[in-house]
Amino acid sequence: MDELGPLIGLVTRCSSRGFVGAMRLPETDLPVFGAFCKAEAQRGHSNVIGLIYDISIDDDEFARQMAIAEKLEPENIADQQARLLPVEISALSVGYLRGDRYLHTLPPQPPISMAPIYSLSMQEIQAFTSKLDFIPLILSASQLPVDDLLVAALRHAAGARSADEQRSFLLDAGRECARRLARDLTRLEDVIYRLAERDDMLTLSR
Repeated sequence: MDELGPLIGLVTRCSSRGFVGAMRLPETDLPVFGAFCKAEAQRGHSNVIGLIYDISIDDDEFARQMAIAEKLEPENIADQQARLLPVEISALSVGYLRGDRYLHTLPPQPPISMAPIYSLSMQEIQAFTSKLDFIPLILSASQLPVDDLLVAALRHAAGARSADEQRSFLLDAGRECARRLARDLTRLEDVIYRLAERDDMLTLSR
């Protein structure tokens, strides 16, 4: 198996289509929308690759008490923000790793309850996205904000590459999107436009 990235949750519920995890995390370690993650399955024989499509911070009694306080000093707010936050993440399954081979299809089994969820490293993202065969799994998830998720995932994948490789990756991704969305030109135009935008998504910390 590949190296382990940051631990961002423990699986609380799952299915073949995706999984949900929870953990208390500092604000600096919160995952982001469209990021890749993985969770162990099949008794350690495979890792399900997930794409984070929802991040929620659960109800926090202490934070609620502070929010309704009559007066808060800046240091009180800073102390609260430095606390561990009860975070829940939801991920769409977009493939799995078995041995040293990535397969871009739904996994044979979902992760089990309490399986650790790790962020993918830059090297793992590069390896998984060296083929764009995961795109159909995103496009088929009609209950999710599909286009936003697709653009975010592809920009994360580009950001995991060197500056010289980012443009060629996005061009290849754009061509694949054009093939998949050829019957919906308005939607395709929006996806391609957003892929072409330059922003901080391509300067992810390494």
